[in-house]
Amino acid sequence: MSVLAASVLGLGLGLKHAFEADHVAAVCTFVARGGTVARAAWSGALWGLGHGAVMVLAGGALVASGATVPPGLALALDIAVAVMLVGLGIGALVSRRQKPAEDAAPPKTVKRPLLVGLVHGASGTAALTLLVASTMQGRTAALVFVGVFGLASVLGMALIAALVAWPMRSLTRVAPSLAPRLQALAGLGSIAAGIAVAATVV
Repeated sequence: MSVLAASVLGLGLGLKHAFEADHVAAVCTFVARGGTVARAAWSGALWGLGHGAVMVLAGGALVASGATVPPGLALALDIAVAVMLVGLGIGALVSRRQKPAEDAAPPKTVKRPLLVGLVHGASGTAALTLLVASTMQGRTAALVFVGVFGLASVLGMALIAALVAWPMRSLTRVAPSLAPRLQALAGLGSIAAGIAVAATVV
């Protein structure tokens, strides 16, 4: 496969990967806390950055060396994703009565979305991408694929967060009482996604 073809494939799969249900559920728990569309996009981009960092660094190293992730470690990472999604959902339910900070600047800490992205990037869904890369002839094309895939994940998650935040913010401005309900819905969605992930790996 040529470098150009690998780039196009990485872009397409990276954007598709960003729209997977468990990824969207995780980002929604951040967006539902309130804030501007820009803040939501920033949180989504941080999620994608953590995800992409694992893909580019760990994934690139695996492709370059020809190594594979041990099955036991892959299972543990998938379970970690499931537990984290449930935890994010519970956190959203607990904090749903807090007043949303609509005009607040981006949060001082970036640990939460970045950490969520890191764990997701190391899980089994990302391993499928490494499998695609490992089947490519030529390590240059495979590494380009992984790099573009990581960048597309960042852009895709920022886009998803902004698209979710825009109508959500409009609704809460018209009817502020909807804010805790939307946050509860995001929390329940994240918990459901976590259970679904666990069911596929256990």
